[in-house]
Amino acid sequence: MTITQQRQANKSGLTSKQFIKYASHILLTDMGELGQLKILNSRVLIIGVGGLGHSVAQQLAAAGVGELILMDHDKVELSNLSRQLLFDEQDIGLSKALLAKDKLAAAYEDVNIMAIEQAFGAHTEGADTDGAKLVESVDLVFDCTDNFTSRLMINEVCVRHATGLISAAISANDGQLFCSSTDYPQRGCYQCLYPQDTHVSQTCVSMGVNTAAVQTVASMQSLLGLNWLTADDLGKGQLAGKLHVFNAKSLQWQIIQMNQDPKCSCCSAAITASTNDVNSCR
Repeated sequence: MTITQQRQANKSGLTSKQFIKYASHILLTDMGELGQLKILNSRVLIIGVGGLGHSVAQQLAAAGVGELILMDHDKVELSNLSRQLLFDEQDIGLSKALLAKDKLAAAYEDVNIMAIEQAFGAHTEGADTDGAKLVESVDLVFDCTDNFTSRLMINEVCVRHATGLISAAISANDGQLFCSSTDYPQRGCYQCLYPQDTHVSQTCVSMGVNTAAVQTVASMQSLLGLNWLTADDLGKGQLAGKLHVFNAKSLQWQIIQMNQDPKCSCCSAAITASTNDVNSCR
């Protein structure tokens, strides 16, 4: 069955097998069959398939998201294995995107998965791998990248194409998530939160990272995504513009409501993406 045929079939209702498979979702009063159908008919882009991204991909596939596009140029290294639980030592040296695609496709037959072995770029060769075209074609983007330059570029492309974005990062014991959409411009974008001249010195390379905290932040990123995909306009408005901050030592969450920066050169006026090169953590 082609992707188009499967999406058309899902629009007509759940199969008996899907009712059983996704029963835990369907029983939720705020989810039900309609919510699960929305998930099955969703198409998302996950940029970065490392510590955050591989876990987000697995959780979304298990939830039944209909189409996943996994984008990463990186290969598995021994130092990844303590926090990238989808991979093992046999995978060292192989493409993260391709490995994740193969492993998830074998486990979750309802999901169509595409792997793109390259870093995100706003404009790249090929209709299937052009970053801007990919962003425009999906319902939601998950930014799981490990550097500030990519985050600002992804944000700018999402703003330009009015595609929802959930960005996450973690270093040492501190994690954060931010959800934005141009449908709610008063809530701002990622660049309102971190302007182009922001300097971030703490990275997972220099500071280390708590393995369990990586999975915690990835789970929250997945949860935000599922809430977004199943929400109505009012529900999305309540999600947009909130910065979620987590500390793994205190086990405390903070939620900060953000507002648009009227001087933001991204969401207040269309510009090209930033070229700052500031690392964070995958």
